[in-house]
Amino acid sequence: MLDHLTAAVLEIVNAGSDGSYKVLETSDFLSALPDRLKTDEAGLDNSLRFLSERGYIDIRYSDKGTYCLCSLPKGRTYAESAAKEEEKKKSRGGVLAVFFGALAG
Repeated sequence: MLDHLTAAVLEIVNAGSDGSYKVLETSDFLSALPDRLKTDEAGLDNSLRFLSERGYIDIRYSDKGTYCLCSLPKGRTYAESAAKEEEKKKSRGGVLAVFFGALAG
């Protein structure tokens, strides 16, 4: 399981990814992160290194805030499963609301 910052970084890497390498700047990552997850360059570098070590992404090179990277199958699968889990949570909340509403009535 990934923490919120690392999952958000993986989502940015996966955005529009078809498995090919793309070049992203540090500023691209930092501007795309939600306000509640703002971090600095060191935090971003740590998240990218963690994802690379665990096999979620492949970093071809990184140089002074420029990264050439691609999402690996494990990274794309994680993003898809996280989206399905989020849908389950939303639908479960609706079912519980209906149940307790009927119970109160």
